[in-house]
Amino acid sequence: MPENTVKVEISFRSLLEAVSSLDSSEKRQLWEVLDAELFDDEEDSPEDIAEIQAAYADYEAGDYMTLQDYTAQRAQRTS
Repeated sequence: MPENTVKVEISFRSLLEAVSSLDSSEKRQLWEVLDAELFDDEEDSPEDIAEIQAAYADYEAGDYMTLQDYTAQRAQRTS
């Protein structure tokens, strides 16, 4: 059975405004769709994909260190 498709023309500005109105989980879904469209999945191993998804989850949960914090912490260790 053929798929029904609809092509809609939308200005880039309108698209950006629509993306801005999404919540973080919807933006993540959009990111995943765009990532799949832009980059060939064959290049990433399942382990790489799992590691990237874990890093995204850590970042969203606030579990990360800024470069400035890391540099300051490392400087304290060497002092």
